[in-house]
This record gives sequence, C-alpha cells and structure tokens, in this order.
Amino acid sequence: MPENDEVRAAERQSRFWLFVALALTLLVRLWFILGMRGQPFSTIGPQMLDSYYYHRWAVDIVSGNFWGTDVFFLRPLYPYLLALVYSVFGQHILAVQLVQAVLATVSCFLLFDTTRRILGAGAAAFASIGFAFTGILVFYTGSLLYVEITVLLNLLFLWLILVAGGRTWVWMLSGLCFGLLVICRPEVLVAAPLMLLWLARKSVVDRKPHIARRSSLVAMTVVALAAIAVVPIRNYIVARDPVLFTAHSGMNFYYGNNPSADGTWQPTAEFEKGGGFSHERLREISHTIDGKEVKASAASAYWTRKGLEFITHQPLAYLRLLGRKFLLFFSNFEVPNNYYPETARASSVPFKLAFIGFGLVLALALPGMVWAWPKRGQVAPLYLFVAAYLFSALLSYVLSRLRAPAIPLLMMFAGLGLSELVEAVRRRRSARAAVGIAIAVAAYLASVAIPVKRGGYSAQAWTQAGNIHLEQQDFGKAVDAFHRALAALPSYNYARYSLVLALAGAGRTADADDELRVIERSTAGSSDRNTLLRLAGARTAIANSISTASPTWRPARRLADAWVAVAEGNHALAESLYRANLAQDSTDAEASFLLGMVYVRMDSLAAARAWLTRAVALEPGNDAARAALKSAQSRPGAVLDPQDAP
Repeated sequence: MPENDEVRAAERQSRFWLFVALALTLLVRLWFILGMRGQPFSTIGPQMLDSYYYHRWAVDIVSGNFWGTDVFFLRPLYPYLLALVYSVFGQHILAVQLVQAVLATVSCFLLFDTTRRILGAGAAAFASIGFAFTGILVFYTGSLLYVEITVLLNLLFLWLILVAGGRTWVWMLSGLCFGLLVICRPEVLVAAPLMLLWLARKSVVDRKPHIARRSSLVAMTVVALAAIAVVPIRNYIVARDPVLFTAHSGMNFYYGNNPSADGTWQPTAEFEKGGGFSHERLREISHTIDGKEVKASAASAYWTRKGLEFITHQPLAYLRLLGRKFLLFFSNFEVPNNYYPETARASSVPFKLAFIGFGLVLALALPGMVWAWPKRGQVAPLYLFVAAYLFSALLSYVLSRLRAPAIPLLMMFAGLGLSELVEAVRRRRSARAAVGIAIAVAAYLASVAIPVKRGGYSAQAWTQAGNIHLEQQDFGKAVDAFHRALAALPSYNYARYSLVLALAGAGRTADADDELRVIERSTAGSSDRNTLLRLAGARTAIANSISTASPTWRPARRLADAWVAVAEGNHALAESLYRANLAQDSTDAEASFLLGMVYVRMDSLAAARAWLTRAVALEPGNDAARAALKSAQSRPGAVLDPQDAP
C-alpha cells in the first residue's frame, strides 16, 4: 500500500507539472502574440519574403486555385494549412497566430509525455517548462512559417510510435505523420532507414508477436510513402514534371554550397542578376538554364550539379565551409531570415522573459546525452532526429528556423541533464555533479563564443522594421529604426537609402540631403543601373518633399533627373543638368563633384580632373572627390576643352 501511495503521489505531481507547463506555454505565447499586434512582426507584406509568399499562395488556394498550375516552388504543406485557417477564420494573421499557439501547447504535451515515457517524470517536467520559456520557439509561434507545424509533426511521430502498441491504425497514423514531416522537411528522410531498423529490432513498447510488428511497420511505411508521393504525383499531373519535392531544391543546395557561401543563407550572384532578390525572380531561374526555358527538374538538377562541382573542384574550401556550418549549428546565435528576433525582443516583455536560448539548451543537453547513453536503445530516435537536423544544416546552410525543430529534441536531453544534476546534488554525488556542470559550462561558453557577423543581421533586422514603418508612413519610427540599422553597420547603404526616404517624408529635407550625399560619395562611380536608379529615387523623394514654390525645388529636381540620365547612359543630359545647377550656384560643391564623375564616365579625363579639383577646393572634406581626382590624375587624358572648364 505505501508503494501504491507513492505511485499515486508521483502521478499527481507529474500531472501538476504538466498542467503548469501547458499553462505557461499557452499564456506566454498568447501574451507575446497579443503584445505584438500593430508591430512590424505582425504584418504581412513584401518585406516578410517567404511569409508573404505563403500568404499569397494560401489566398490563391482559398480563391479556388487549389492545385496550382506549376511545380511546387516552396514546401507546400504550410500554405495549405494556412489556407484552411483562412477559410475558417478569414485572412487574419491573428487567427493564424492563435491557432499556432494552440499547436505549440499540444507540442508541449507531446514533449512532456514522450520524455516521461523514455527518460522519466523529472526530465519531462524540466523539459516541458523549458519549452514554455524557450525564446526562439515563442518567437516562431507568432510567425507565418512552417516551424510550428514541423515541431508538432516531429513530436507527434515520436509519441505515436511509443504509444502504438499492437494497434495497426496508430502505426498508420504515425506513417502519415512522418510523411507530412518529410513534406515539410525532406532532409529528415535520412533518418528513416535507421528508424525502421530500430523499430524492427527494439521492443520499446508492448507489441504483438513478430509477424504483427512486421505488418505494423509495413503499414506505417506504406502510408508514409503514399503521403510523400502526393507531391511528385501532383507535380507531374499539373506540370508534367515529376519533381520529388520542390523546384527550389537544387537552387537551395547551391545557395549553401558555392564559392561565396559562408554557412548561412546569403544572396548568391548567380541568382541576383537583374533586380536583386525576389521569389518571382527565383521562380524564373527555377525554369531556366543559361537563359533557355527548361523544366523545373532540369534546372534543379543543373544547380545541384553546380553545387557538387564546387565541392569536388574546391575540396579544401568545402571542408572549411562544412566546419563553419557545423559550428554555426551549435552557436547560441539565432541566424535570422525573414523574421528577426532582435526587433521583436525590443518591443516584447514576454519575449524577454522567455530567457532560454539555444546555448543553454545545448549546455544541459550534452550531459543529458551522456547520461542517456546507457538507455540508447530507448532514446535512439532522439539521437537520430537531432542528427537529421544537423545533416540538413551541413547539406545546405544554417538558419534559425531550420534548426528550431531540433530544440525540443535537445530539450528532452536537457531535461534529463538538469534532472540528473539536481539528483546528484541532492544525493551529494559530487563527482557526477562536477562532471555534469563542467560539460554544461564548457558547452555554453563554446556556443556563445562561436563568431557570427551580428552587425550585418542587426542592420537587416532594423532596416526591415524601418521599411515596414515607412510603408505605413510612420516616418518617426522609420527614422529611428534606420538609425539603429546604421549604428549596427554604418556601411549598410540599403538602410541609408530608406533613411533618406523617411527623412524626406518627415519633411527633414536638409537631413535627407546630408544622408544621400554619404551614399552618392560611396557609389558615384558605380555602373550598376539599379544602384543609380535608387540614387535617382532618393533624389526624387527629396525633391518631392520640397514645395515647388521654393527656390531649392528646381535644383533638387535637376539632381534627381541627372541620376536617371546617368542610369540610362545619357551622360550629355546629366552634364547639362549639373551645369544648370552650377549656373545657378557656382559654389555648389556637390554638383561639381557629380559633374566630375560624369566626365569620368565619358572618359573626358581632363574635364574630370578640373571639376574634381574644384569640388575638393570647395569642400576639402570630400574624400570621395579627392580619391576620384587622384584616380583621374593617374590616368593619361586629353587636353581640357575650354567649354568643359569650370
């Protein structure tokens, strides 16, 4: 009887901690979501890239285009689930976020019960409460990305194979779950053979005789393959092209494996020609090779070969890249893309309270992995899935949202690690506690010490937030955001362009002009048409912020038109516009500098030297004019034509 009382007490305690974990998971996420309403985080527009693409795709599905007309470009499961939410609740981001908060709460239950079954109640309590307060998981609950559904499917599959027993229908359900998980994250297929081998050999749950176990595994496998096959079959029916997953697969592989790759997602020159990054541009590339239209499967294979060529032709560079990816996967830093935790955390109390980061989870998970090794027969699926997500990173690149589904798996080990540490301290097993603490501290310090170019990501984050404020014509908040971007990375001209527009919109014309001059001096010699058109656009914004009755409006308008002329290669028109400004104000140092640069483009070096000399004389601090003059003086040039003289 005392034993029964102890069991009942343990069960009550377990249920109590489960309730606490579920309540915290839901409440923290609801607080975060509701607190972010009206913030850039909770908007859907072009600035959000993948989320905006998924949103438009879901709207298209709801509008009646269920099957689409081309090969899937991005992973298809999430937009169809998004369309389901839209069809029930309308096209409201809050509805999606609330549904995902509920899914996160279900995931917390699955995490608790799975951990309890294989690692014990203590580990389950720590793991589930840790899940509630893991900042990046709270963050992704509010994002329109496939992270939440991936986490749920991963945990649901693990839970189902533990509880299935002799029930074939549950094994079939686990197969469906795994198939949907593969559609979300095809890389986890790498774990499938070992997972099947483990299920066939290890009796971790109560099952019927071997023949029944075999039939259950066959049923699970058939259902999983059938679910996965829906994607290539649909691609073939719609586009007569049996692409296994998405048209983006080969390009994605090349993004992560090319001479300029750094282990994260970065723009690649081959995909950025003619207008920078956009999904529309990438969709075009997914159907072309050297300008010729081809099937998506052929283009995907082409970019896969290009990535493999880099690997085989530059093996040392590839090994360095592989090492970099490995380190980044275990870094405490969350490599962002589309959504930026930094800007959300700045305006969210619950996000700040969700203090657990990847480094802390990893630090506690490593001793947990060591102490779980004697039970490796039971916990093998956890090791396998963590390895699968690491493989995914090594195969392509490291991003926070791609790594996030590994966190709940590591959290199970972290729960065990913390539980064992507490038990070791309680029982005064000092050697075991010291080893665990040493491993945890070393792992955490190593995780936070891995170098990452944080300034660039901060600049991107605040530029995105500023651009959203700019679209909403909230110029004050936009200016503040762009200043924070430039504080993080002063050379980030994308932020400075937008800052010019925000200052002009706020009526701060003089400040806008000062910022634009910084850009002009760093890019005046550029031949990139898009750069020149951005300069023209910024100049136009300044001109538009000036009253047409003002005497400064006409010169500002001429400067804008001159940049358009330079972009179009009409140097004679640009020359006449700058000269018109100089006729109105002969001491205009900026017009003298820009006219000198026009002469450099025209290869009229004598005139260029004369006007650049004048620009330096008028403004000795113009380092760009001084550098351009030095360059022009080092090149042989014709004698100055008197009509080109200042």
